[in-house]
Amino acid sequence: MIILVGPVGSGAGDLAAELQGRGLTVADSDAFLEQREGMTGGDVAIFKGPEAYADAERVASLEALESGADVVVLGSGALGKTAGDEKGSVVRDRLDAAVAEGAIKVFLTAEAKVLMNRAGLDLPRSVAIGSPRSTYLTQLKARELIYEAGATKIDTTEGDWAALADAVMSLTEKS
Repeated sequence: MIILVGPVGSGAGDLAAELQGRGLTVADSDAFLEQREGMTGGDVAIFKGPEAYADAERVASLEALESGADVVVLGSGALGKTAGDEKGSVVRDRLDAAVAEGAIKVFLTAEAKVLMNRAGLDLPRSVAIGSPRSTYLTQLKARELIYEAGATKIDTTEGDWAALADAVMSLTEKS
């Protein structure tokens, strides 16, 4: 099993699609969340609140990890907000168990500007809502340690999904 983690904009969905095109099965926690909730994750966060979203993301992440898929994509907050986030420890513990059983954890990242552009934060924003870019960067810094722990780090800045899929596949040959 290959487990992809990383921030919004890291390209996990694009890489998973490339791997799926090579015949691997993919379980995406965001898809599990949408199926369970009957709405997008963004709508869950807006209409039910951030705590309900975090709870739904945890449940969906555990489902994805138990799916038996070749590739599991975990949402950006699936591992918690920080290393000390007790609620996120449930998913981190299950991920660690999967790694102990032979799964490969891959931390996808890119240059901050690329991440923000992919996340749609390259557009002008009203000052009335604060600074989404600053919030994103603060969140990224807080989560980076939990993404990185026990993972192979892969930079997706260039967005060459075929080459990145080759790199991920080479990790499975080493284990």
